Amino acid sequence: MVADLFEPYRKRVFCADLDSGEQVDEVFCVTRVNRKVGRNGPFLSLEFADRSGRIPGVAWENADALAVTLVEGVFARVRGVVTDYRGQPQIQVEAAEPAPQVDPAEYLPRAPVSGSESVAAIRRLAESITEPFLKRFVLGLLDEPHFVERFSAAPAAKVNHHAYVGGLAEHTRSVMDLCELAAGHYPDLDRDLLLAGAFLHDLGKIDELAVEPGFPYTEAGSLLGHVALGYAFVREQIARIDGFPADLATDVLHLVLSHQGELEWGSPVKPQTLEAIVLHHLDNLDSKVTSGRAHLDLAAGSRTGYIRSLQRSLFRRPS
Repeated sequence: MVADLFEPYRKRVFCADLDSGEQVDEVFCVTRVNRKVGRNGPFLSLEFADRSGRIPGVAWENADALAVTLVEGVFARVRGVVTDYRGQPQIQVEAAEPAPQVDPAEYLPRAPVSGSESVAAIRRLAESITEPFLKRFVLGLLDEPHFVERFSAAPAAKVNHHAYVGGLAEHTRSVMDLCELAAGHYPDLDRDLLLAGAFLHDLGKIDELAVEPGFPYTEAGSLLGHVALGYAFVREQIARIDGFPADLATDVLHLVLSHQGELEWGSPVKPQTLEAIVLHHLDNLDSKVTSGRAHLDLAAGSRTGYIRSLQRSLFRRPS
């Protein structure tokens, strides 16, 4: 694997291509490194990523020596073999070395639908909002090129769901679609407030996660988290709109602050309006379904391994 000094190394094999039993000699972004101690001594629990997705890894031998090269956030040439672990492939690492110059774009997974397509669908829903202040607020953001550029590129999460370029816009569109259905089913819900809340609830993730390989947390993301960042952003935007009703502002901000649902899940407050309850559960539903689907797609058979975020394994009957 000798790279031209002036041209970035071009990947040949991606995470999604790897099957159990294959030999590996490829460059990946190292997205997780945990040093652990087992019965036979220290080992590394790892995760690697490229634009096709992620794959776990393990280094049973020479853990401390490999940890010098396998550092979270770096690119590394990895050699080893793909093994099966709890029904899913993982790389058993035998050796690693610093990577040649790479094209970072090859290590950023992308949404199946582009961010611009998701934003166009979001705009169509936003234009149907009838409450004048909410409509002005949402469309004002969608008319801002710099905001749209960052929103379209942002992931919705580092790992668990929509963890790819365009993931935030895709997730937002999906939650807005679900809220539209819920408002049709429960006519006492405030449809406009619910749609606006669905659009705004995760905007803090634009500043929480960097659009870089592994989607690392920014300094603000680590110190404040997306709920606080989103609350501050939404409150600042509301303050710029003359005459924005105070009660409406409180309702909007409550949706942002409570959408995680539980205090132990990162919500400063629990949902206390019907719209907030609906938004929390539909946000949670979309993230869980998307996460589960991703694990099923990677599973070697009909059942996944244990999924920590879902606290279970999943089964899908072969079609």
